Amino acid sequence: MIFTDMNKVLRYFFVLGLALFTLAACGTTVPEKDTPAELSDKASLLKITFAADKNPGMQGSSTGITANGYYCISVTEGVDRARLVPDIQASDKAQVFIDDKPYTPGTAYDFSGNIQTIKIVSESGKFTNKYSVLVKHGIPYIDNKVYQFMEDFSIPGVSISIMKGTEIKYSSGFGFANAVAETRVTPDHLFRMASISKQFCTMCIMTLKEQGKLTLDDQVFGDKGILKGIYHNINSFHEAMTVRHLLSHSSGICNGLGDPAFTNSYRFFSNGTPVPTDTLIQRTIDNRQSPYTSGSTTYYPGADYSYSNVGFCVLHRIVEVLSGKDYEKFLKEDVLAKMGITDTHIGGYLEERRPNECVFYSQGGGDGYRNPLRELAGAAGIITSTNQMMRILTYMDGDDTVPDIFTPETLADMYTPHKYTASSYNRYGQGWRMNHSRLFPGAHYHGGNIAGTATIWAGNTNQHMSGAFVCNSRAYNSNATGDIDDNMYVLLDEFMNYFNN
Repeated sequence: MIFTDMNKVLRYFFVLGLALFTLAACGTTVPEKDTPAELSDKASLLKITFAADKNPGMQGSSTGITANGYYCISVTEGVDRARLVPDIQASDKAQVFIDDKPYTPGTAYDFSGNIQTIKIVSESGKFTNKYSVLVKHGIPYIDNKVYQFMEDFSIPGVSISIMKGTEIKYSSGFGFANAVAETRVTPDHLFRMASISKQFCTMCIMTLKEQGKLTLDDQVFGDKGILKGIYHNINSFHEAMTVRHLLSHSSGICNGLGDPAFTNSYRFFSNGTPVPTDTLIQRTIDNRQSPYTSGSTTYYPGADYSYSNVGFCVLHRIVEVLSGKDYEKFLKEDVLAKMGITDTHIGGYLEERRPNECVFYSQGGGDGYRNPLRELAGAAGIITSTNQMMRILTYMDGDDTVPDIFTPETLADMYTPHKYTASSYNRYGQGWRMNHSRLFPGAHYHGGNIAGTATIWAGNTNQHMSGAFVCNSRAYNSNATGDIDDNMYVLLDEFMNYFNN
């Protein structure tokens, strides 16, 4: 009994103590420990702007645009790039550094170098992102459209030049001539011209015409042809071809066959080395022994338009045979020297790249450096710059502000649409396109297309505007405007109209 009573006593005091403890706890405030709020890991550059009111000389504020992983921004010509005041928006509470210097709003920084680095460090300090910033003098309205084009088509480098009459209105480089070395493009960098080379070949032919060494209606092949005895297996089909047919893509030499000048089985020997130009031409002759019939048209010489690279390889050989000079030598000495052009050449392979020549970046599995440019010189071999292209156009515009190198009759031969005997096609003259359905009104123009290269130029619209737009890569995708060529044509037309106003 005593043991049992003692248990009751213990239970009583236990319950009483618990009640008193609970009552005391309910009536007492227990201090909480300080718990810091979670710090942000965000470290992004959201926007960079050079505001007009903070940067003397700016004609309106300029906001950058991303292109191929770089933040690109243009400031008005004459503004001191070494003392630019940026407005930078970054992740909340992140730290911002410009070339490792802490960013202070309202402070001027040096953006005159090749590339500036903006570093964003998260509030937590755990994450850091670096952004490469390219600042150049230019026109933001124009430049941002070019940068968006470069982003859409993954183009490392672009050069454009726009001219009114004989006055350059705008000439600028964008991105990189060499993406690995991060060498910035200038309008004096050399780009591969691809099919714009055909206009240079046309200049050579027209020079020979004015020297009295040929007429455009001269026969090319056979016993009475300019190239008599050089090629065999010649028949009446080949003998009917004239210089004019080659210049106007109406020789019929490639119809139904495609274009052998860019077919590997024609361009190369079995060991992978390029064939000489004469071998390329002979292979074409051997495989085109009669006019192609499409079902509605028989492509006798002069009948209809069909684009031919090998036709301009034939013209390249005509230049050499009649002048007695290597094609490049004649082009430089007898044509370009008259215009003061000294930095235009026939291109080569990567290891032959000139100091101011771009590197060319192929897309879609192509290899631009596989093209044998010397063997295809008349069709696709030229390298030149947009600044030189504008100068050339001033010597062939029918305006004697800069004396033309050709007579009005020769210019008319180049710029008058060819009359095809079986077609109403009227958009090609002698070596030049014209009569675009909606762009470049009044202008003669041409584009170029090989792996690693995209080009276009247009000369002397009705408003006397000219321009060039060239790239060191070629893409095969499309955006809302179309493919890369569609975009270049539309942008060049827009830019020329912009500077005409």
